[in-house]
Amino acid sequence: MKVAIPVSSAFPSAGGGYTFESEIVAALIDLAPTMRHQITIFSGAQGDEAVTPHPNLTILHPPTQLMPGVLRRGVELAYGSGSPKLANQADKVQAAYVRHFITKNRFDFSWVLAPAALIQCPKHHTPYALTIWDLQHRLQPYFPEVSQGREWGKRERFYRGNLPRATYVITGTERGKAEIERFYQIAPERIQVIPFPTPRLAEALAKHASTKEDFLAQHGLPNQYFFYPAQFWPHKNHYTLLKAFKTLVDQHKDIGLVLTGSDKGNAGYIKQLIHDLDLIARVHILGFVSRTDLANLYKHALGLVFPTHFGPDNLPPLEAFSLGCPVIASDVPGAIEQLGDAALLVDQRNATQLALAMKALCENDTLRYDLIQKGLTRAESWQPQDYAKRLIALLDEFETIRYGWPNSTSHPANT
Repeated sequence: MKVAIPVSSAFPSAGGGYTFESEIVAALIDLAPTMRHQITIFSGAQGDEAVTPHPNLTILHPPTQLMPGVLRRGVELAYGSGSPKLANQADKVQAAYVRHFITKNRFDFSWVLAPAALIQCPKHHTPYALTIWDLQHRLQPYFPEVSQGREWGKRERFYRGNLPRATYVITGTERGKAEIERFYQIAPERIQVIPFPTPRLAEALAKHASTKEDFLAQHGLPNQYFFYPAQFWPHKNHYTLLKAFKTLVDQHKDIGLVLTGSDKGNAGYIKQLIHDLDLIARVHILGFVSRTDLANLYKHALGLVFPTHFGPDNLPPLEAFSLGCPVIASDVPGAIEQLGDAALLVDQRNATQLALAMKALCENDTLRYDLIQKGLTRAESWQPQDYAKRLIALLDEFETIRYGWPNSTSHPANT
């Protein structure tokens, strides 16, 4: 089959979505020689189109390869403006050209790795698979990022309009599958559980090795610190983490806390809380960091603290596992399924419980060693290539069905 894979984000600062899509694209490139399907990846990252690993896999950069010059320049300016409104308009323009290309070239199937990429698919003409990360607007609608303005209605219209039409709906856990069935009455046989793979973040260290001392000195960080990489959204729950950390520093005077991630509207509130708790000297906010710096931050940390309210699928604990960083994570529904016994799971609403878990990692070397070993085992058990192979297997499964009407390899119906 001819398969289109549109990518939703070209920018690493987008966070987990960018990481997930990038890992699967890289795995597909690695597996290209083993595939019989003709896959085209529509990538927003300029320069990727130079990669041609195999005749069955093509990477297109829509602005430079599908758009006329004047329009391309306008789209580039919109993305570079820093304006969410202009970037949104640029997304719509680019999506229209991708949809036209997919229709004109008679693609048989579209695989959507992130909901935001579905806009690039002619879904009324081409069968598609849709990957779902979470349905938190249904489960926790009080968070402003899923409810303010028109956001709740926008999400609800999207899922109600697109899930019923999807050939496959993909989720990372059985818990996620149950939520999709519960809220949108999708037939269970059309929901496929494919666990999120472990990002290959450790590769960044192999290319840019540095000692712990040099790295910490470069960024002005203490020798011992906990790490939380998260965009500054309310659901990321920096509030409870800071309350727990305040308790911890009263007992461990040399412990620091490192925060990374872009501001999504809540950073000002968190900075004020840090000031009010008298933690300015202990909390280091680095903003968006490079892939190499991110890997080093995991590797040298006492542990990852991940008190998010959202789930069931999250990437940072998997990243931490792969780099030998012990994990404390929220006991959200589905967390045990994703993380097993490789993480300390705590009630993310309970600052005392979180502080006790952090204290245990500071003082119990046996516990740290046990978590590190279990995390490394979990990280190795499911890699991006495993995810990509499951994706390809579903394409193989659907292929015989798709041959039932005119397709890219058949003659037109009227001949």
